[in-house]
Amino acid sequence: RMLSLSVSNSTDYHDINVPPVYLTDDDRLFAKYADEKYSGDLDLINAIYQTNFPKMEQVKLSGNALSAEQKKAVEIWRDAQKDLPQDYFIGAFRGYGTHPSGLGRKYRAWARDRFKDDIRALNTLYIEEHNSFQSPAPPPERTTKRNWSPDSSPKMTEYMTWRNALPEEWRIAVSPDQLFASYLKEDIPAYHGDWKLAAKTWGLKAGFAEVTLSNHPPDQPEQRADWEAFVRSRIPFRYVRVRPDAAGAYRKYMSTKYVQIAKLNRAYGSEFTSFDQINLPRHIPYAGQQNVDWGEWLKVCPLNKLELDNPAEKYRALASAAGLPGQLALHPPYHLSDTSEVLAKKGEIRVGFMTRNYAIVIDYVLLHGRALWVTALFCLMVIATTLTVNPLCAYALSRFNLPSGNKILLFLLATMAFPAEVAMIPNFLMLKQLGFLNTYWALVLPGAASGFSIFLLKGFFDSLPKELFEAGTMEGASEARMFTLIAVPLSKPIFAVIALQAFTGAYGAFMFALVVCQDPKMWTIMVWLYELQFQNPTYIMMAGMAVAAIPTLLVFVFAQKVIMRGIILPTEK
Repeated sequence: RMLSLSVSNSTDYHDINVPPVYLTDDDRLFAKYADEKYSGDLDLINAIYQTNFPKMEQVKLSGNALSAEQKKAVEIWRDAQKDLPQDYFIGAFRGYGTHPSGLGRKYRAWARDRFKDDIRALNTLYIEEHNSFQSPAPPPERTTKRNWSPDSSPKMTEYMTWRNALPEEWRIAVSPDQLFASYLKEDIPAYHGDWKLAAKTWGLKAGFAEVTLSNHPPDQPEQRADWEAFVRSRIPFRYVRVRPDAAGAYRKYMSTKYVQIAKLNRAYGSEFTSFDQINLPRHIPYAGQQNVDWGEWLKVCPLNKLELDNPAEKYRALASAAGLPGQLALHPPYHLSDTSEVLAKKGEIRVGFMTRNYAIVIDYVLLHGRALWVTALFCLMVIATTLTVNPLCAYALSRFNLPSGNKILLFLLATMAFPAEVAMIPNFLMLKQLGFLNTYWALVLPGAASGFSIFLLKGFFDSLPKELFEAGTMEGASEARMFTLIAVPLSKPIFAVIALQAFTGAYGAFMFALVVCQDPKMWTIMVWLYELQFQNPTYIMMAGMAVAAIPTLLVFVFAQKVIMRGIILPTEK
C-alpha cells in the first residue's frame, strides 16, 4: 500500500487499488494528467474542455481515438498558437498548494545550469534570498488580471524566454472566451441567476458552451451591450486593440482630464509642449498613472474604435476556412489536444507519474548534499564504535570472573527498561557541557555502549569452547591475541547482527539527531525527510519512506545468511 501511494497524486491518493488504476486505465491516466497540467483547477478544465465533470478523478479522455476531423482541429489550433504573443500563454504544470510543481522542477534544473550551481549569483541578479536551488520558483502569471503583463525584471524576462522554448504541452494559450462566459453568467445584473434569459439574449441552444467572444462588437443590440461592458471593464488589456484613427479622441480625452500640459508632464515624467503631440501608446501601459488613464480611456473610447485580438477567433477563422463542422470550429480543441497528447505518450506519462515522487525526494536529498555524507559517516562511526566497545566489554565479562560481574551485567540490562527519550535531556546537557553539540561526537558517543549488545555478545562468548582459550593460554597468547584470533572469527555471525542493529539505529535516528545537532549542516537524511513533509503532500512522504527503506533492505538482502547464522547459532549452542 505504501508503494502504491508513493506513485499517486491528489486524484488517486484515496484509492485503495493496488496497483494504481492509472497503470491500466487510460481515463484515470488522463485525469491525473489534466490535474497536473491545469493545477487542480476543475472549473478551468470544464470551461476550456466545454465539459461538466463533477470531480477531478472523473475527468476523461474525449475518446479512445481521434477522428480525421478531430486531428485536423488539433493541428489547426496548434498552428494558430505559433504566432501568439508571449503574454497570451501561461506555464502548465505549475502545481498548487503543497502539490509538487513539474514546471518548478524544470525551472530549478534550468536555474542550476544557468547560474552554474551558484545560488548567490541567482540571488544577486533576481534580488531574492535562497539558501539552495530547492526554493526558487517561476514568477507568477496572473493572466486573468486586467492590467497584468510580464514585467521587465531580469527574472521575468529570462523566465519568459525559457518558458517559450519548452515543448508546447508545457504552455497553455489563454483565451478570453471563458472569462466572457463567466462574466455573462455571474456578473451582469440583468442575467444574474437567470441563465435562461442570458441564453435567450444570445440565442444559445446548448447553454454557455456556445458563448464566443468576437473581435468586433456584435450587431444584435443586447449582445453588443454585453460585449461593450465586458471590454470596457473586465477583459485583460493585452487583448484590447485601439484603432490608430482614435488618436484624436485620445488627445481630447487627455486634454479634458489634465487641462494643462504641465500637469500631464508631471504625472508622466514627459516633456510634451502641447496635447497635439500626444499619440496612442505604442505599448499598453501596465503600471503607474498611465495605466490608470488607459483603463479610464477604454471606458470612454468610441466603441467603433475598439477591437480585440482573441486567439480563439483566430482558430475559428482557420477552422471555418478548413471546413470543420459545428462544435469543432466553435472553440479551440483543448480537450482534443490533451487527449491526443496523452494517447500518443501514455507510456512515457505513466513512467513519469511512477517516478515523479521519487525524483522529487532524491532531488531534495541531493540538493542538501551534506545529508548523504553526514549520514554515511555517522553510520560508519556508530558501527565501528559498536563493534569495538561492546565486544571488549562482553569479552571481559565472559572471560574474567569479576566479583561484581553480575551486578555490572544487571546494570547494563536495566538500561533497556527505560525508553531512549528518558535519557535524551541528560545526554543533551552532558554533551552541551562537553562542547560536543553539532558534532559527530554528539551523534556517536551516547550510543557507543548498548546493554542489549553486551548481553547478547556475552552469551555468545560464554558458548564458545573453553578448550580453545586454554590452548591459547598454553601457547602463551595474550588475551588481546585470543580475542582477535579466536573470539572474533568465531563470532562473525553475531557481530553481523550487532552491526546491523547499530546501522539501523543510526540510519533511522531522528529525534536525538535533531536535538543534539540543530545546525542544518549536521542533519541526517531522516531529519531532512522530516522537513520534507512540511513542504509536500503525504504521497511525496510515502515515496520518501520507500527511498529511506532501500539501504536497510539492501543490507539485509546481502547479509541475510550471516544474520541468520547469528540468530541460529546461539540457540544451537
